Amino acid sequence: MSSRNPGTKFDLHWISSVKVNTQAVLKRAQQIQGRKIPKKQWQAAWLLKAVTCIDLTTLAGDDTSSNVHRLCLKAIQPIQHDLLEKMDMHNKGLTTAAVCVYPSRVADAIISLKAANSNLPVASVATGFPAGQTPLETRLQEVRMALADGATEIDIVINRMLALTGQWEAMYDEIRQFREACGDAHMKTILAVGELGTLTNVYKASMIAMMAGSDFIKTSTGKEAVNATYPVAIVMARAIRNYFLCTGHKVGFKPAGGIRTAQESLVWLMLIKEELGKDWLCPQLFRLGASSLLADIERQIYHHVTGQYADYDELPMA
Repeated sequence: MSSRNPGTKFDLHWISSVKVNTQAVLKRAQQIQGRKIPKKQWQAAWLLKAVTCIDLTTLAGDDTSSNVHRLCLKAIQPIQHDLLEKMDMHNKGLTTAAVCVYPSRVADAIISLKAANSNLPVASVATGFPAGQTPLETRLQEVRMALADGATEIDIVINRMLALTGQWEAMYDEIRQFREACGDAHMKTILAVGELGTLTNVYKASMIAMMAGSDFIKTSTGKEAVNATYPVAIVMARAIRNYFLCTGHKVGFKPAGGIRTAQESLVWLMLIKEELGKDWLCPQLFRLGASSLLADIERQIYHHVTGQYADYDELPMA
Protein backbone atom coordinates (compact mmCIF):
# COMPACT_ATOMS: atom_id res chain seq x y z
CA MET A 1 0.00 0.00 0.00
CA SER A 2 1.04 3.63 -0.50
CA SER A 3 2.07 5.84 2.41
CA ARG A 4 -0.81 6.87 4.63
CA ASN A 5 -2.79 10.07 4.32
CA PRO A 6 -2.49 11.59 7.83
CA GLY A 7 -5.37 13.97 7.20
CA THR A 8 -5.51 17.63 8.18
CA LYS A 9 -7.33 19.81 10.69
CA PHE A 10 -10.97 20.47 9.80
CA ASP A 11 -11.13 23.61 7.64
CA LEU A 12 -14.51 24.68 6.25
CA HIS A 13 -12.84 27.20 3.90
CA TRP A 14 -11.73 24.31 1.65
CA ILE A 15 -15.33 23.57 0.70
CA SER A 16 -17.52 26.54 1.70
CA SER A 17 -17.46 28.34 -1.67
CA VAL A 18 -17.26 25.29 -3.95
CA LYS A 19 -19.81 24.97 -6.74
CA VAL A 20 -19.41 22.19 -9.32
CA ASN A 21 -20.19 23.12 -12.94
CA THR A 22 -22.38 20.12 -13.83
CA GLN A 23 -22.49 20.81 -17.59
CA ALA A 24 -18.70 20.99 -17.82
CA VAL A 25 -18.36 17.73 -15.88
CA LEU A 26 -20.89 15.95 -18.11
CA LYS A 27 -19.07 17.19 -21.22
CA ARG A 28 -15.74 15.91 -19.85
CA ALA A 29 -17.32 12.52 -19.06
CA GLN A 30 -18.55 12.26 -22.66
CA GLN A 31 -15.05 13.07 -23.95
CA ILE A 32 -13.50 10.28 -21.89
CA GLN A 33 -16.14 7.75 -22.97
CA GLY A 34 -15.47 8.73 -26.60
CA ARG A 35 -11.76 7.90 -26.38
CA LYS A 36 -10.51 5.06 -28.60
CA ILE A 37 -10.01 1.85 -26.62
CA PRO A 38 -6.59 0.17 -27.13
CA LYS A 39 -6.67 -2.95 -29.33
CA LYS A 40 -4.92 -6.33 -29.56
CA GLN A 41 -1.88 -6.82 -27.27
CA TRP A 42 -2.21 -3.29 -25.86
CA GLN A 43 -5.77 -4.06 -24.81
CA ALA A 44 -4.67 -7.35 -23.25
CA ALA A 45 -1.96 -5.52 -21.28
CA TRP A 46 -4.43 -2.92 -20.02
CA LEU A 47 -6.88 -5.66 -19.03
CA LEU A 48 -4.22 -7.46 -16.99
CA LYS A 49 -3.46 -4.11 -15.33
CA ALA A 50 -7.18 -3.81 -14.47
CA VAL A 51 -7.11 -7.31 -12.89
CA THR A 52 -4.33 -6.23 -10.51
CA CYS A 53 -6.53 -3.34 -9.33
CA ILE A 54 -9.70 -5.36 -8.60
CA ASP A 55 -10.99 -5.76 -5.05
CA LEU A 56 -12.69 -9.09 -5.77
CA THR A 57 -15.88 -8.81 -3.76
CA THR A 58 -18.74 -10.83 -2.37
CA LEU A 59 -21.29 -8.96 -0.26
CA ALA A 60 -24.37 -11.15 -0.45
CA GLY A 61 -26.82 -12.23 2.21
CA ASP A 62 -26.14 -15.87 1.34
CA ASP A 63 -22.32 -15.72 1.66
CA THR A 64 -20.88 -18.89 3.17
CA SER A 65 -17.35 -20.03 4.00
CA SER A 66 -17.31 -22.09 0.80
CA ASN A 67 -18.09 -19.25 -1.61
CA VAL A 68 -15.60 -17.02 0.24
CA HIS A 69 -13.03 -19.82 -0.19
CA ARG A 70 -13.77 -19.96 -3.93
CA LEU A 71 -13.47 -16.16 -4.15
CA CYS A 72 -10.03 -16.29 -2.50
CA LEU A 73 -8.77 -18.99 -4.88
CA LYS A 74 -10.01 -16.92 -7.84
CA ALA A 75 -8.26 -13.80 -6.45
CA ILE A 76 -4.96 -15.72 -6.19
CA GLN A 77 -5.28 -17.14 -9.75
CA PRO A 78 -7.58 -14.64 -11.50
CA ILE A 79 -6.73 -15.68 -15.07
CA GLN A 80 -6.28 -19.31 -16.13
CA HIS A 81 -2.65 -20.40 -15.97
CA ASP A 82 -2.55 -21.71 -19.56
CA LEU A 83 -3.81 -18.36 -20.91
CA LEU A 84 -1.14 -16.45 -18.95
CA GLU A 85 1.49 -18.94 -20.17
CA LYS A 86 0.67 -18.15 -23.79
CA MET A 87 1.17 -14.45 -22.98
CA ASP A 88 4.39 -15.13 -21.04
CA MET A 89 2.73 -13.69 -17.92
CA HIS A 90 2.44 -16.95 -15.91
CA ASN A 91 5.41 -16.22 -13.64
CA LYS A 92 4.64 -12.57 -12.87
CA GLY A 93 2.62 -13.26 -9.70
CA LEU A 94 -0.57 -11.80 -11.17
CA THR A 95 -3.35 -11.58 -8.54
CA THR A 96 -6.23 -9.24 -7.83
CA ALA A 97 -5.47 -6.37 -5.41
CA ALA A 98 -7.50 -7.81 -2.52
CA VAL A 99 -10.63 -9.73 -1.59
CA CYS A 100 -13.49 -7.81 0.03
CA VAL A 101 -16.06 -9.44 2.34
CA TYR A 102 -18.42 -8.72 5.25
CA PRO A 103 -16.80 -8.55 8.73
CA SER A 104 -18.28 -11.92 9.71
CA ARG A 105 -16.55 -13.57 6.72
CA VAL A 106 -13.07 -12.07 7.27
CA ALA A 107 -11.88 -15.09 9.29
CA ASP A 108 -13.00 -17.44 6.47
CA ALA A 109 -11.00 -15.41 3.93
CA ILE A 110 -7.90 -15.37 6.14
CA ILE A 111 -8.06 -19.17 6.60
CA SER A 112 -8.40 -19.76 2.83
CA LEU A 113 -5.55 -17.41 1.92
CA LYS A 114 -3.22 -18.82 4.59
CA ALA A 115 -3.95 -22.38 3.41
CA ALA A 116 -2.98 -21.28 -0.11
CA ASN A 117 0.18 -19.59 1.19
CA SER A 118 -1.02 -16.19 -0.03
CA ASN A 119 -0.57 -12.82 1.68
CA LEU A 120 -3.28 -11.15 -0.41
CA PRO A 121 -4.92 -8.34 1.61
CA VAL A 122 -8.40 -8.89 3.02
CA ALA A 123 -10.66 -5.83 2.92
CA SER A 124 -13.87 -5.69 4.92
CA VAL A 125 -16.85 -3.37 4.72
CA ALA A 126 -17.84 -1.97 8.10
CA THR A 127 -19.59 0.89 9.93
CA GLY A 128 -23.16 -0.25 9.30
CA PHE A 129 -22.66 -1.06 5.60
CA PRO A 130 -24.49 -0.22 3.39
CA ALA A 131 -26.78 2.36 5.06
CA GLY A 132 -24.48 3.62 7.84
CA GLN A 133 -27.54 4.11 10.02
CA THR A 134 -26.49 2.16 13.12
CA PRO A 135 -25.27 3.91 16.31
CA LEU A 136 -21.70 5.26 16.20
CA GLU A 137 -20.38 2.89 18.87
CA THR A 138 -21.77 -0.11 16.97
CA ARG A 139 -20.07 1.11 13.79
CA LEU A 140 -16.73 1.57 15.57
CA GLN A 141 -17.02 -1.87 17.16
CA GLU A 142 -17.59 -3.41 13.72
CA VAL A 143 -14.27 -1.93 12.53
CA ARG A 144 -12.45 -3.35 15.57
CA MET A 145 -13.97 -6.82 15.07
CA ALA A 146 -13.01 -6.96 11.37
CA LEU A 147 -9.44 -5.97 12.28
CA ALA A 148 -9.28 -8.53 15.10
CA ASP A 149 -10.16 -11.25 12.56
CA GLY A 150 -7.31 -10.17 10.27
CA ALA A 151 -8.63 -7.52 7.84
CA THR A 152 -5.90 -5.08 6.74
CA GLU A 153 -8.20 -2.73 4.78
CA ILE A 154 -11.52 -1.34 5.98
CA ASP A 155 -14.18 0.12 3.67
CA ILE A 156 -16.30 2.43 5.83
CA VAL A 157 -19.53 4.20 4.84
CA ILE A 158 -20.30 7.82 5.67
CA ASN A 159 -23.47 8.85 7.45
CA ARG A 160 -25.30 10.39 4.45
CA MET A 161 -27.64 12.38 6.71
CA LEU A 162 -24.67 14.51 7.85
CA ALA A 163 -23.71 15.29 4.24
CA LEU A 164 -27.27 16.00 3.12
CA THR A 165 -27.84 18.43 6.01
CA GLY A 166 -24.44 20.13 5.65
CA GLN A 167 -23.08 18.92 9.00
CA TRP A 168 -19.55 18.69 7.61
CA GLU A 169 -17.69 19.01 10.89
CA ALA A 170 -19.77 16.22 12.47
CA MET A 171 -19.01 14.07 9.41
CA TYR A 172 -15.30 14.87 9.73
CA ASP A 173 -15.36 13.90 13.43
CA GLU A 174 -17.03 10.54 12.71
CA ILE A 175 -14.59 9.64 9.94
CA ARG A 176 -11.69 10.71 12.15
CA GLN A 177 -12.88 8.25 14.81
CA PHE A 178 -13.11 5.48 12.20
CA ARG A 179 -9.57 6.33 11.09
CA GLU A 180 -8.33 5.99 14.68
CA ALA A 181 -10.18 2.67 15.07
CA CYS A 182 -8.51 1.43 11.85
CA GLY A 183 -5.02 1.83 13.34
CA ASP A 184 -2.51 0.53 10.77
CA ALA A 185 -5.21 -0.75 8.42
CA HIS A 186 -5.88 1.30 5.31
CA MET A 187 -9.26 3.04 5.30
CA LYS A 188 -11.43 3.47 2.22
CA THR A 189 -14.36 5.83 2.70
CA ILE A 190 -17.52 5.07 0.72
CA LEU A 191 -19.46 8.22 -0.16
CA ALA A 192 -22.60 6.48 -1.55
CA VAL A 193 -22.67 9.14 -4.26
CA GLY A 194 -26.08 8.07 -5.57
CA GLU A 195 -27.57 9.33 -2.29
CA LEU A 196 -25.74 12.68 -1.98
CA GLY A 197 -28.06 14.67 -4.23
CA THR A 198 -25.61 16.92 -6.11
CA LEU A 199 -22.10 16.83 -7.58
CA THR A 200 -21.23 19.74 -5.28
CA ASN A 201 -22.06 17.52 -2.29
CA VAL A 202 -19.93 14.77 -3.81
CA TYR A 203 -16.95 17.15 -4.00
CA LYS A 204 -17.48 18.39 -0.45
CA ALA A 205 -17.90 14.88 0.99
CA SER A 206 -14.74 13.78 -0.89
CA MET A 207 -12.71 16.62 0.57
CA ILE A 208 -14.02 16.11 4.13
CA ALA A 209 -13.25 12.37 3.91
CA MET A 210 -9.66 13.12 2.86
CA MET A 211 -9.21 15.82 5.52
CA ALA A 212 -10.28 13.22 8.09
CA GLY A 213 -7.53 10.82 6.98
CA SER A 214 -9.09 8.50 4.38
CA ASP A 215 -6.49 6.58 2.35
CA PHE A 216 -9.04 6.04 -0.45
CA ILE A 217 -12.38 7.52 -1.41
CA LYS A 218 -14.87 5.12 -2.96
CA THR A 219 -17.99 5.93 -4.99
CA SER A 220 -20.60 3.48 -3.76
CA THR A 221 -21.57 0.49 -1.70
CA GLY A 222 -22.96 -1.18 -4.81
CA LYS A 223 -26.35 -1.32 -3.07
CA GLU A 224 -27.65 2.13 -4.08
CA ALA A 225 -29.90 2.74 -7.10
CA VAL A 226 -27.07 4.74 -8.76
CA ASN A 227 -23.47 3.60 -8.25
CA ALA A 228 -20.18 4.42 -9.99
CA THR A 229 -20.66 6.89 -12.88
CA TYR A 230 -18.04 8.78 -14.88
CA PRO A 231 -19.25 12.32 -13.97
CA VAL A 232 -19.06 11.49 -10.26
CA ALA A 233 -15.62 9.98 -10.77
CA ILE A 234 -14.36 13.16 -12.43
CA VAL A 235 -15.55 15.25 -9.47
CA MET A 236 -13.95 12.86 -6.96
CA ALA A 237 -10.71 12.70 -8.97
CA ARG A 238 -10.49 16.49 -9.04
CA ALA A 239 -11.03 16.61 -5.29
CA ILE A 240 -8.16 14.09 -4.94
CA ARG A 241 -5.97 16.25 -7.21
CA ASN A 242 -6.77 19.43 -5.26
CA TYR A 243 -6.10 17.68 -1.94
CA PHE A 244 -2.74 16.48 -3.28
CA LEU A 245 -1.84 20.01 -4.46
CA CYS A 246 -2.73 21.42 -1.01
CA THR A 247 -1.13 18.74 1.17
CA GLY A 248 1.30 16.65 -0.92
CA HIS A 249 -0.61 13.48 0.08
CA LYS A 250 -1.92 11.11 -2.58
CA VAL A 251 -5.33 9.59 -1.85
CA GLY A 252 -6.58 6.56 -3.78
CA PHE A 253 -9.81 6.22 -5.76
CA LYS A 254 -12.17 3.22 -5.91
CA PRO A 255 -15.23 3.10 -8.18
CA ALA A 256 -17.60 0.30 -7.17
CA GLY A 257 -21.05 -0.96 -8.11
CA GLY A 258 -22.24 -1.92 -11.57
CA ILE A 259 -18.79 -2.26 -13.21
CA ARG A 260 -19.25 -5.49 -15.16
CA THR A 261 -17.51 -5.37 -18.53
CA ALA A 262 -13.88 -5.41 -19.65
CA GLN A 263 -14.65 -2.40 -21.86
CA GLU A 264 -15.80 -0.38 -18.83
CA SER A 265 -12.65 -1.27 -16.90
CA LEU A 266 -10.59 0.22 -19.75
CA VAL A 267 -12.59 3.45 -19.62
CA TRP A 268 -11.98 3.66 -15.87
CA LEU A 269 -8.24 3.23 -16.34
CA MET A 270 -8.21 5.95 -19.03
CA LEU A 271 -10.21 8.29 -16.81
CA ILE A 272 -7.72 7.88 -13.96
CA LYS A 273 -4.71 8.28 -16.27
CA GLU A 274 -6.14 11.51 -17.74
CA GLU A 275 -7.49 13.05 -14.52
CA LEU A 276 -4.80 12.00 -12.02
CA GLY A 277 -1.82 10.76 -14.03
CA LYS A 278 0.14 7.52 -14.33
CA ASP A 279 1.13 7.51 -10.64
CA TRP A 280 -2.44 6.54 -9.79
CA LEU A 281 -2.52 3.53 -12.16
CA CYS A 282 -1.51 1.00 -9.51
CA PRO A 283 -3.35 -0.97 -6.80
CA GLN A 284 -1.85 1.33 -4.14
CA LEU A 285 -3.95 4.23 -5.49
CA PHE A 286 -6.65 2.72 -7.71
CA ARG A 287 -9.08 -0.11 -7.06
CA LEU A 288 -12.12 -1.44 -8.92
CA GLY A 289 -14.78 -2.80 -6.59
CA ALA A 290 -16.33 -5.68 -8.53
CA SER A 291 -17.69 -9.20 -8.35
CA SER A 292 -18.60 -10.10 -11.95
CA LEU A 293 -16.08 -7.92 -13.86
CA LEU A 294 -13.27 -10.48 -13.67
CA ALA A 295 -15.27 -13.09 -15.60
CA ASP A 296 -15.67 -10.74 -18.58
CA ILE A 297 -12.00 -9.71 -18.50
CA GLU A 298 -10.99 -13.38 -18.54
CA ARG A 299 -13.27 -14.00 -21.55
CA GLN A 300 -11.57 -11.13 -23.40
CA ILE A 301 -8.11 -12.50 -22.52
CA TYR A 302 -9.25 -15.93 -23.75
CA HIS A 303 -10.33 -14.30 -27.01
CA HIS A 304 -7.00 -12.48 -27.32
CA VAL A 305 -5.06 -15.75 -26.89
CA THR A 306 -7.28 -18.16 -28.89
CA GLY A 307 -9.13 -15.91 -31.35
CA GLN A 308 -12.51 -17.16 -30.15
CA TYR A 309 -14.81 -16.51 -27.19
CA ALA A 310 -15.12 -19.04 -24.40
CA ASP A 311 -18.50 -20.29 -23.27
CA TYR A 312 -19.11 -19.08 -19.73
CA ASP A 313 -18.91 -22.66 -18.43
CA GLU A 314 -15.36 -23.03 -19.81
CA LEU A 315 -13.90 -20.51 -17.39
CA PRO A 316 -14.05 -21.04 -13.62
CA MET A 317 -16.41 -18.55 -12.04
CA ALA A 318 -15.27 -15.84 -9.66
